[in-house]
Amino acid sequence: MNPHPEEDEELTSFLRRHRSHPPTASPDLEDRIIQSLPKRSRLSRPLVLCMAGIAASFIGVIIAQPVRSPSVDATLEAYLESNWSTVVDGTSETSGDYLPLIEPTAN
Repeated sequence: MNPHPEEDEELTSFLRRHRSHPPTASPDLEDRIIQSLPKRSRLSRPLVLCMAGIAASFIGVIIAQPVRSPSVDATLEAYLESNWSTVVDGTSETSGDYLPLIEPTAN
């Protein structure tokens, strides 16, 4: 069985004596790295924020629209047909509540 590496004092002392030291960093290394990065346009951030705002507004409008039921659509369609036939033919298939108010009665 091999001895545990921590128990080998000769190897440990040898490695401590002959360990390498990392080179010292250049004082302007950070500046050179930052300058080597690609430049970003200053207009891109406001443009992205504007587009995100428009998209959020559009989604908000879509979500905020009330959901119409099919019965409301059928009632609206019948009302529009009734008004159209009244305007075009002068007759009404249905008696609306508003007709007695706008047509004078013949007495």
